Amino acid sequence: MDVILSIEKVDAQECDVLVTGFFKDERPLRGATGWIDWRLNGMLSQFLIEKKLTGDWKETTLIPSQGRIAPRMILLLGLGEMNKYSYLRLRELSLHLLETLKKLDILRVCLSLPYEESYNVDCGKLTEVLIEGIADCLDLRQYPFDEKWIKNLRLYFAEGEEHFSEILLGVQTAQSILEERIQIRIFVPSEDTSHPSSGIKI
Repeated sequence: MDVILSIEKVDAQECDVLVTGFFKDERPLRGATGWIDWRLNGMLSQFLIEKKLTGDWKETTLIPSQGRIAPRMILLLGLGEMNKYSYLRLRELSLHLLETLKKLDILRVCLSLPYEESYNVDCGKLTEVLIEGIADCLDLRQYPFDEKWIKNLRLYFAEGEEHFSEILLGVQTAQSILEERIQIRIFVPSEDTSHPSSGIKI
């Protein structure tokens, strides 16, 4: 499994799908979901008004990005009530997320779920928990996560330059904890800015 880190934002990631989430009791939309809503000219807010989206726990909605952001599709996850959001809750969400990605046969995924002090979730620990949660799912033999699919899975994390160091620390922590269970390769941006998609393995 490869983890690709970027100093850019989520909308600039050349991947198959952007996974983001929102709460049923927080309006207007914030974080990556709010930013994507703006890029889509308020389409997500309109879906909320029309009750096509609710934010209920594990509600899953796949929509095309219409070329307005680099990822081809957007996978919206309902996170339920804001006061129930926690690292444990994120760990619980991992199996549902992985099953959904496998059914869609998606391998290049950018993950951006809510983090900040008001949620009691920080960016680095969030990244670590998501990776560890995915690894936990791979140990459940009843689920069809074949080795080839996992080996080719590429997770992108991109929350801007200001969060790069803490995300890197979170990924490195997960890599260290999981080293005997799954091989994780970490790619960070190279100093060659003429090729922004290039990276180096650490």
